[in-house]
Amino acid sequence: MSTIKPYYPCEPFRAYNRIEGRPREEELDDSLAAKINDPLWMLARQYQFGELKGEDAGSAIFAKAAINMVRMTSFTGGDGTKSPYSEDIPLEARVERLTPEIDLKMAVRIGKKFLQLFDEEGGKLPASKGYVSGMYQDNFKEKFPFEVPQFEGGETAEDAAVKARILSLQQAASFLRAVSGRALNGKSLWDLLWSDPTKINNLILAPSQSPTSDKFILSKHKSLALLVAKNWVDFVKNELNIPESVEKDSWLKERLEYSFRTGIDEGNGTETELNAEEYFHGHLDWFSFDVAKEKEESNQPFDNSIRKREVLTVIPSEASFAGMPNSRWWEMEDGSIDLGNLKASDTDIAKILVTQYALQYSNDWLAIPYDIPTGSMVEVEGILVRDTFGQNFYVEAAHKDGESWNEWNMYALTVEKGEFESPDFDKRVLLPAAAVKTLESDPIEEVKFIRDEMANLVWGIEARVPNGIGEGLDGYEAAKSLQDEFSRLIQPKEIPSEISLPVALDNNSEGKASTYKAQLRYQLGNSVSENWIPFIPVHQQGSNREIHFQRASMPRINELFAPHAIRPRTPLLRDGIDEDDGQVYPLYINEEEIPRAGVKLTSTYQRTRWYNGKIVIWYGRRKRTGRGEGSSGLRFDLVLENKD
Repeated sequence: MSTIKPYYPCEPFRAYNRIEGRPREEELDDSLAAKINDPLWMLARQYQFGELKGEDAGSAIFAKAAINMVRMTSFTGGDGTKSPYSEDIPLEARVERLTPEIDLKMAVRIGKKFLQLFDEEGGKLPASKGYVSGMYQDNFKEKFPFEVPQFEGGETAEDAAVKARILSLQQAASFLRAVSGRALNGKSLWDLLWSDPTKINNLILAPSQSPTSDKFILSKHKSLALLVAKNWVDFVKNELNIPESVEKDSWLKERLEYSFRTGIDEGNGTETELNAEEYFHGHLDWFSFDVAKEKEESNQPFDNSIRKREVLTVIPSEASFAGMPNSRWWEMEDGSIDLGNLKASDTDIAKILVTQYALQYSNDWLAIPYDIPTGSMVEVEGILVRDTFGQNFYVEAAHKDGESWNEWNMYALTVEKGEFESPDFDKRVLLPAAAVKTLESDPIEEVKFIRDEMANLVWGIEARVPNGIGEGLDGYEAAKSLQDEFSRLIQPKEIPSEISLPVALDNNSEGKASTYKAQLRYQLGNSVSENWIPFIPVHQQGSNREIHFQRASMPRINELFAPHAIRPRTPLLRDGIDEDDGQVYPLYINEEEIPRAGVKLTSTYQRTRWYNGKIVIWYGRRKRTGRGEGSSGLRFDLVLENKD
C-alpha cells in the first residue's frame, strides 16, 4: 500500500510578499535567476498587450550609406586677407585671440626669457667671438628699466594723470618698486621689436664706437642679436597666442563682436564661402555660420584628394539615450528619467515631439555611426537598408531638393540671399574645429554699456579694470583710489599764526546789504564716478539721419591742474588712446549694438587642450545682454540750496 504524501501549496516562510528575492542558502544563484513560476501568465500578458500580433515588417540587419565630405581650405580674418586653413589651434582660438596688455608680471617673465635666450645662443658661439654669459644683462636692464613714477612738480595734467593712475594701483606699485633696477622690462623691449625684430640693430655699435647707454652690443655679435630677437618675438607670440598684427584680429570694435569667413573647396573648381558675421557668445559651433556664397555648378571632374566619397557597409544599431524605455515592457527601468512627469502645453511643440519619440517610437530608430573630421562639411547621399526578409529599402532624406524651404532641415546652414528672395539652406552638416571644453579666468576687464535717457547718453561703465599684475580690479574701487592719489598731491593750507577779526560795519542799510547771504546758488553741472565713460550720439559721415556713438570724456577738476579729460582704463575703451592719454583716433560704436537692455563685455584668458595634446591659451572677449537702462544722475544748470 503506497503512502500518499500531503501537498502543501505554501510551505512555511515561503509566501511571496516581496518583489525581490529572499535567499536562504549560502549561494545566491537561485535568487539572482529571478525564476518565474507561471510563464504562461507572461505569455498571456504579451498577447493582451498585442506583442504577439503579427506585422509585415522585419528588422534591419544590413545597411549601406554613401557619404560625401569636403574640408575647409581658407580662413579670412578682420583685415580681409585670406590665409590657408590650419588646425594647429582651435578655430575659436584663432578667431577670438586678441593682443593682451602686457602686465608687470608678464613683462618680468618675458624679459627674463630674452636674457636666457641671449646666453643660450651666445654659449653656442666659438671662443673667438668673445661672448661671456651675462655680459649684456646690465646694459639691457639700464636701457629697458622698470621705473617708479614720481611727482616732481611742473607736470602737465595729462602726465600727472598717467603717473597717478599707476601709483593708485597699490599692488602693482609695490611690485614695480620691487623689480625696479633688478629686471629687464620686457614690455618696453616688446614695443621695440614686435613689429620688426631687426630694430635691435639700433643697439649695435659701429666697429670703432665706444659703448653707451643707448648702444652697447658689439658688432661681432650682430648676427647673435638678430637671431635672439627673432626667436624671442616668436616665443612671445606663441606664449600669448596673439595675432600677427592688430589689423589681423577678427574683433570689430564698431559692432562689439567678431567677424570672419572660411572657404571650402568643393573639388571641382568651385568654392563655398561660410560667413560668421556676428560671433560673440564664446562658443563656436555650426549655428555661428551662414553660407555667404553657394557652390556653383561645374562640369569639371571632382578632385578626389579634396572631395572624399565613402560608402559604409554596417549593421545598424538601435539609437538610445539616457533613460530610454526598454524595448520589452516587463524589463525593469533604471529610473534615470521620469518620462511620465513631462508636462507640455499645446504650444510646446518641441517637448511634445521629444516625448512622443521617447514613449512611442524610441526603439524604432536606428543609428549608423560615422566619424567626421573637424573642419568638414558632410552630406549623406542616401542610405540602403536590408531587412530580415531580404527586402531592400532606399531611405531618402527628410528634406528633398525642390521642396519648400520650411521643410525639416535640422543642422542646415542658412544661405544669405536678397531681402525679397526665397530663403534657402545648405543641407550639409558642418563640424567646425572648435574646442569642446575651455577653462576661463576671472574677468580681467568688464565694461557695461547702458542707455541713459535722462542724460541722452550711452555710458561705458568700467566694472572691472586691469590691476597691472594680470588680474582684475573693481572699477569703482580703482576710481576712488585714483581720486585719493590726486588728493595726496594737494598740500594743506598753512594755518596763519595770527587771526584777524573782520572789521565791524556800521548799522546802516549798506552794511546790512553787504553781509547778506544768498539762499540759492547756481551750479553748472555735477559729476559722476570716473569709471563712467560717456558716448555721445553723432551723425555718421555723409548722413543726416543715421547716428552712431562716439567716445567722449568727462572733465577732471581739481585744485592743482586745469580741467582735463578723464581717460578710460580698460583696453577695450582705450582703443585709439596712447600711453600719454593723447587721443590718436576716435572710437565709434554702432547705435544698434547697444539696445535698451544694454550690453556687457568681458575679457578673459581661456585655456584648452587641443586634440593633439597641445595646450592653447588666448585672450578674448565675450558679449552678453545687459540688465536694462540706467541713470548716472548727471545734470546741468542746477539751482541748489546755498549751504556755504
